[in-house]
Amino acid sequence: MNKLFDLTGKVAVVTASTRGMGLAIARALGASGAKLVISGRSQESADAAAARLRDEGGFEVAAFACDITDPESVKRFAADALAAFGHIDALVLNAAGDPPAGSLLGQKPEQFDKTMTEGVRGSLALVLALAPQMVERKYGSIVFMSSRAAKRGTGVLGLYGMAKAAIDQLVRNLALELGPSNINVNSINPGAVRTDFSRMLWENPEREKMTVSTIPMGRIAEPEDVAGLALLLVSGAGHYINGQNISVDGGGTA
Repeated sequence: MNKLFDLTGKVAVVTASTRGMGLAIARALGASGAKLVISGRSQESADAAAARLRDEGGFEVAAFACDITDPESVKRFAADALAAFGHIDALVLNAAGDPPAGSLLGQKPEQFDKTMTEGVRGSLALVLALAPQMVERKYGSIVFMSSRAAKRGTGVLGLYGMAKAAIDQLVRNLALELGPSNINVNSINPGAVRTDFSRMLWENPEREKMTVSTIPMGRIAEPEDVAGLALLLVSGAGHYINGQNISVDGGGTA
Protein backbone atom coordinates (compact mmCIF):
# COMPACT_ATOMS: atom_id res chain seq x y z
CA MET A 1 0.00 0.00 0.00
CA ASN A 2 1.20 3.50 -0.78
CA LYS A 3 2.29 4.99 2.55
CA LEU A 4 0.64 8.28 1.66
CA PHE A 5 -2.76 6.58 2.01
CA ASP A 6 -1.86 4.10 4.75
CA LEU A 7 -4.11 4.47 7.82
CA THR A 8 -2.68 1.55 9.76
CA GLY A 9 -2.84 2.35 13.46
CA LYS A 10 -5.27 5.21 12.92
CA VAL A 11 -8.81 5.38 14.31
CA ALA A 12 -11.55 6.87 12.16
CA VAL A 13 -15.07 7.86 13.22
CA VAL A 14 -17.66 7.99 10.44
CA THR A 15 -21.15 9.10 11.43
CA ALA A 16 -24.32 7.93 9.65
CA SER A 17 -22.35 5.05 8.17
CA THR A 18 -24.89 2.24 7.89
CA ARG A 19 -25.50 2.78 4.17
CA GLY A 20 -24.81 5.06 1.21
CA MET A 21 -21.87 7.45 1.31
CA GLY A 22 -21.17 6.87 5.00
CA LEU A 23 -20.82 3.12 4.56
CA ALA A 24 -18.66 3.59 1.44
CA ILE A 25 -16.37 5.98 3.32
CA ALA A 26 -16.07 3.61 6.28
CA ARG A 27 -15.24 0.77 3.88
CA ALA A 28 -12.54 2.83 2.13
CA LEU A 29 -10.90 3.91 5.38
CA GLY A 30 -11.02 0.38 6.76
CA ALA A 31 -9.45 -0.98 3.58
CA SER A 32 -6.56 1.44 4.12
CA GLY A 33 -5.97 0.06 7.60
CA ALA A 34 -8.02 2.28 9.90
CA LYS A 35 -9.89 0.99 12.92
CA LEU A 36 -13.47 2.18 12.56
CA VAL A 37 -16.14 3.67 14.79
CA ILE A 38 -19.46 3.87 12.96
CA SER A 39 -22.90 5.11 13.89
CA GLY A 40 -26.54 4.63 12.95
CA ARG A 41 -29.79 6.07 14.18
CA SER A 42 -30.40 2.82 16.07
CA GLN A 43 -28.03 0.36 17.68
CA GLU A 44 -29.50 -2.38 15.51
CA SER A 45 -28.67 -0.60 12.25
CA ALA A 46 -25.16 0.24 13.48
CA ASP A 47 -24.52 -3.37 14.53
CA ALA A 48 -25.76 -4.67 11.17
CA ALA A 49 -23.43 -2.35 9.27
CA ALA A 50 -20.51 -3.30 11.51
CA ALA A 51 -21.16 -7.00 10.86
CA ARG A 52 -21.23 -6.30 7.12
CA LEU A 53 -17.89 -4.48 7.25
CA ARG A 54 -16.30 -7.27 9.28
CA ASP A 55 -17.58 -9.89 6.86
CA GLU A 56 -16.48 -7.97 3.78
CA GLY A 57 -13.01 -6.93 4.84
CA GLY A 58 -12.25 -8.23 8.30
CA PHE A 59 -12.18 -4.66 9.56
CA GLU A 60 -11.94 -3.79 13.25
CA VAL A 61 -15.20 -1.95 13.92
CA ALA A 62 -17.03 -0.51 16.92
CA ALA A 63 -20.65 0.51 16.37
CA PHE A 64 -22.92 2.81 18.38
CA ALA A 65 -26.25 4.57 18.00
CA CYS A 66 -26.18 8.35 17.59
CA ASP A 67 -29.00 10.81 17.08
CA ILE A 68 -27.28 13.95 15.84
CA THR A 69 -30.26 16.09 16.95
CA ASP A 70 -30.06 14.96 20.59
CA PRO A 71 -27.23 16.58 22.60
CA GLU A 72 -27.20 13.73 25.13
CA SER A 73 -26.99 11.13 22.37
CA VAL A 74 -24.08 13.01 20.78
CA LYS A 75 -22.33 13.20 24.14
CA ARG A 76 -22.75 9.45 24.72
CA PHE A 77 -21.54 8.63 21.23
CA ALA A 78 -18.43 10.78 21.66
CA ALA A 79 -17.60 9.04 24.94
CA ASP A 80 -18.21 5.60 23.42
CA ALA A 81 -16.09 6.43 20.36
CA LEU A 82 -13.16 7.54 22.49
CA ALA A 83 -13.45 4.54 24.78
CA ALA A 84 -13.55 2.07 21.88
CA PHE A 85 -9.93 2.47 20.79
CA GLY A 86 -8.49 5.07 23.17
CA HIS A 87 -8.15 7.94 20.71
CA ILE A 88 -9.47 9.30 17.40
CA ASP A 89 -7.40 10.44 14.43
CA ALA A 90 -10.12 11.16 11.87
CA LEU A 91 -13.70 12.36 12.17
CA VAL A 92 -16.00 12.21 9.14
CA LEU A 93 -19.31 13.96 9.81
CA ASN A 94 -21.83 12.45 7.44
CA ALA A 95 -24.97 12.59 9.60
CA ALA A 96 -27.82 14.89 8.59
CA GLY A 97 -31.59 14.87 8.54
CA ASP A 98 -34.09 14.81 5.70
CA PRO A 99 -34.39 18.40 4.44
CA PRO A 100 -37.77 19.98 3.80
CA ALA A 101 -38.44 20.55 0.11
CA GLY A 102 -40.11 23.56 -1.39
CA SER A 103 -39.71 27.30 -1.68
CA LEU A 104 -37.99 29.17 1.14
CA LEU A 105 -41.00 31.48 1.17
CA GLY A 106 -43.17 28.63 2.41
CA GLN A 107 -40.96 27.32 5.22
CA LYS A 108 -41.94 27.74 8.85
CA PRO A 109 -39.57 28.82 11.66
CA GLU A 110 -39.64 25.34 13.20
CA GLN A 111 -38.51 23.85 9.87
CA PHE A 112 -35.57 26.25 9.82
CA ASP A 113 -34.64 25.29 13.40
CA LYS A 114 -34.88 21.57 12.60
CA THR A 115 -32.75 21.85 9.47
CA MET A 116 -30.02 23.85 11.19
CA THR A 117 -30.03 21.50 14.19
CA GLU A 118 -29.70 18.42 12.01
CA GLY A 119 -27.30 19.97 9.52
CA VAL A 120 -25.02 22.12 11.66
CA ARG A 121 -25.46 22.07 15.43
CA GLY A 122 -25.20 18.32 15.93
CA SER A 123 -22.01 17.96 13.89
CA LEU A 124 -20.42 20.94 15.62
CA ALA A 125 -21.30 19.42 19.00
CA LEU A 126 -19.47 16.25 18.01
CA VAL A 127 -16.42 18.26 16.92
CA LEU A 128 -16.42 20.11 20.24
CA ALA A 129 -16.50 16.77 22.06
CA LEU A 130 -13.78 15.02 20.03
CA ALA A 131 -11.41 17.74 18.82
CA PRO A 132 -9.78 18.40 22.24
CA GLN A 133 -8.04 15.01 22.24
CA MET A 134 -6.79 15.75 18.71
CA VAL A 135 -5.43 19.09 19.93
CA GLU A 136 -3.74 17.35 22.84
CA ARG A 137 -2.13 14.80 20.51
CA LYS A 138 -1.29 17.46 17.87
CA TYR A 139 -2.81 15.41 15.08
CA GLY A 140 -6.17 14.90 13.43
CA SER A 141 -8.42 15.28 10.42
CA ILE A 142 -12.03 16.45 10.33
CA VAL A 143 -14.23 16.11 7.25
CA PHE A 144 -17.75 17.53 7.01
CA MET A 145 -20.21 16.32 4.40
CA SER A 146 -21.57 19.39 2.67
CA SER A 147 -23.27 19.64 -0.72
CA ARG A 148 -23.18 21.34 -4.09
CA ALA A 149 -26.33 23.06 -2.83
CA ALA A 150 -24.08 25.20 -0.63
CA LYS A 151 -22.57 26.78 -3.74
CA ARG A 152 -25.63 27.24 -5.95
CA GLY A 153 -29.11 28.66 -5.56
CA THR A 154 -32.00 26.23 -5.48
CA GLY A 155 -35.73 26.74 -5.58
CA VAL A 156 -36.57 23.43 -3.90
CA LEU A 157 -33.92 22.84 -1.20
CA GLY A 158 -33.24 26.34 0.05
CA LEU A 159 -33.04 25.51 3.76
CA TYR A 160 -30.77 22.56 3.04
CA GLY A 161 -28.48 24.77 0.97
CA MET A 162 -28.35 27.35 3.76
CA ALA A 163 -27.36 24.70 6.30
CA LYS A 164 -24.65 23.35 4.02
CA ALA A 165 -23.34 26.85 3.34
CA ALA A 166 -23.05 27.26 7.11
CA ILE A 167 -21.05 24.03 7.20
CA ASP A 168 -18.66 25.39 4.58
CA GLN A 169 -18.08 28.53 6.63
CA LEU A 170 -17.67 26.45 9.78
CA VAL A 171 -14.91 24.55 7.98
CA ARG A 172 -13.01 27.75 7.25
CA ASN A 173 -13.29 28.94 10.84
CA LEU A 174 -12.23 25.61 12.34
CA ALA A 175 -9.33 25.34 9.89
CA LEU A 176 -7.93 28.59 11.28
CA GLU A 177 -8.43 27.53 14.89
CA LEU A 178 -7.27 23.92 14.63
CA GLY A 179 -4.60 24.19 11.95
CA PRO A 180 -1.89 25.23 14.45
CA SER A 181 -2.53 21.91 16.25
CA ASN A 182 -1.80 19.97 13.03
CA ILE A 183 -5.49 19.26 12.42
CA ASN A 184 -6.90 19.75 8.94
CA VAL A 185 -10.59 20.55 8.46
CA ASN A 186 -12.38 20.33 5.12
CA SER A 187 -15.77 19.66 3.59
CA ILE A 188 -16.84 17.50 0.67
CA ASN A 189 -19.53 18.99 -1.57
CA PRO A 190 -21.13 16.19 -3.60
CA GLY A 191 -23.61 16.73 -6.38
CA ALA A 192 -26.09 13.98 -7.21
CA VAL A 193 -24.99 10.64 -5.73
CA ARG A 194 -26.75 7.32 -6.25
CA THR A 195 -28.00 6.87 -2.69
CA ASP A 196 -31.41 6.61 -1.05
CA PHE A 197 -31.05 10.23 0.08
CA SER A 198 -31.10 11.49 -3.52
CA ARG A 199 -33.36 8.82 -4.96
CA MET A 200 -35.72 11.47 -6.34
CA LEU A 201 -32.96 12.51 -8.76
CA TRP A 202 -32.37 9.12 -10.35
CA GLU A 203 -35.10 6.55 -9.70
CA ASN A 204 -37.20 7.86 -12.58
CA PRO A 205 -35.41 7.45 -15.97
CA GLU A 206 -36.58 10.83 -17.23
CA ARG A 207 -35.54 12.57 -14.03
CA GLU A 208 -32.14 10.84 -14.14
CA LYS A 209 -31.68 11.91 -17.75
CA MET A 210 -32.42 15.51 -16.76
CA THR A 211 -30.01 15.29 -13.81
CA VAL A 212 -27.22 13.80 -15.91
CA SER A 213 -27.69 16.52 -18.55
CA THR A 214 -26.19 19.02 -16.07
CA ILE A 215 -23.10 16.89 -15.37
CA PRO A 216 -20.19 17.17 -17.85
CA MET A 217 -18.95 13.66 -17.03
CA GLY A 218 -22.33 12.27 -18.05
CA ARG A 219 -23.26 10.20 -15.02
CA ILE A 220 -24.47 10.43 -11.43
CA ALA A 221 -21.78 9.81 -8.81
CA GLU A 222 -21.50 6.54 -6.96
CA PRO A 223 -20.80 6.56 -3.18
CA GLU A 224 -17.25 5.35 -3.88
CA ASP A 225 -16.54 8.56 -5.82
CA VAL A 226 -17.04 10.47 -2.59
CA ALA A 227 -15.21 7.90 -0.45
CA GLY A 228 -12.01 8.41 -2.43
CA LEU A 229 -11.86 12.09 -1.52
CA ALA A 230 -12.60 11.34 2.13
CA LEU A 231 -9.67 8.90 2.16
CA LEU A 232 -7.38 11.56 0.66
CA LEU A 233 -8.39 14.19 3.23
CA VAL A 234 -7.83 11.99 6.30
CA SER A 235 -4.60 10.38 5.06
CA GLY A 236 -1.07 11.69 4.90
CA ALA A 237 -1.53 12.36 1.20
CA GLY A 238 -4.02 15.13 1.92
CA HIS A 239 -3.12 16.34 5.39
CA TYR A 240 -1.87 19.71 4.13
CA ILE A 241 -5.25 20.39 2.50
CA ASN A 242 -7.01 22.61 5.02
CA GLY A 243 -10.06 24.87 5.06
CA GLN A 244 -11.38 23.77 1.67
CA ASN A 245 -14.88 23.01 0.35
CA ILE A 246 -14.23 20.49 -2.41
CA SER A 247 -16.86 19.61 -5.01
CA VAL A 248 -17.33 16.02 -6.19
CA ASP A 249 -19.90 16.47 -8.90
CA GLY A 250 -18.42 15.44 -12.23
CA GLY A 251 -17.92 19.09 -13.16
CA GLY A 252 -21.48 20.19 -12.41
CA THR A 253 -20.43 23.39 -10.66
CA ALA A 254 -18.10 24.25 -13.55
